[in-house]
Amino acid sequence: MPAVIKWWSHFICCTNEVMTTRNATNPQKRTRLSPEARRDQILDATKQLIVRHGLEAFSIKKLAIEAEVSEPLLFHYFSSRTALLQQLLARDFSRLVASLNTSLDGADTIDEVLRVYVAMNYDQYLEESVINLLLGEPDIAVVIEDEVSQNREMREKMLVSTIATSLDVSKKKAAMLALMASSASLSAARFAHKYKVEREEAIQAAIDFARAGFEAHRTK
Repeated sequence: MPAVIKWWSHFICCTNEVMTTRNATNPQKRTRLSPEARRDQILDATKQLIVRHGLEAFSIKKLAIEAEVSEPLLFHYFSSRTALLQQLLARDFSRLVASLNTSLDGADTIDEVLRVYVAMNYDQYLEESVINLLLGEPDIAVVIEDEVSQNREMREKMLVSTIATSLDVSKKKAAMLALMASSASLSAARFAHKYKVEREEAIQAAIDFARAGFEAHRTK
C-alpha cells in the first residue's frame, strides 16, 4: 500500500475513534427551553409528584430528579418550596377559571348551567385535584385568596340570576335554592368518590335532584 494511502487510512481510523469517544462521553444536550416553557415544565413535574405521592411527601430534591434539572436551577425560578407551590396554584386556578368561563359562555339553559357547576363540584374531589389540596394550605392559598373570593362571588351571582329568571322567583329565593343545590352537589360528589360512582351517573343524579327542587318552587 502506498505510504500516502496508508497514512490517510490511519488518519480516518483515528478520527472515527475520537468522534466515537466524544459522542460516548458527551451525550446530546437536552433541548434548551424558554424561561416560560421551563417554568411550566417544572410546575407540571411538581403536579405529577403531588398526585403520585401526596403534598406532604413533596420536596425540592425529589422534584429535581423528576424534572431532570438541578436544585440550583429550581431555586433560580422559585425562591422556595412555598413560592413554587403558590405559583402552581395560581397557574392551575387561572386555567380552571378560564375553562369554567368558556363552559358557562356556551350554557343557555338552567340545566346546562347546572351541569357546569355540578361537574365542577364533582371534579374538585378527584384525587388528582391538586388545586383542592393546595387551597387547603393557608400559606399557599393566600396567594389567590382575593381571586378565589371574587370568582366565587361572580359565579354565585350568575347562578342566582339564572335561577331567578328561569323559575320566575325573587333573587332572595333564588339565592336560597342555589345554596341548597350547591350543598347537595358537593355532598353527592363526596359520596360518589367514596363509593366509586361513575362520574356521569353522579353528575346527572345531582342535576336531577336540584332540578326537582327548583321545579317545586317555580312560580305558578
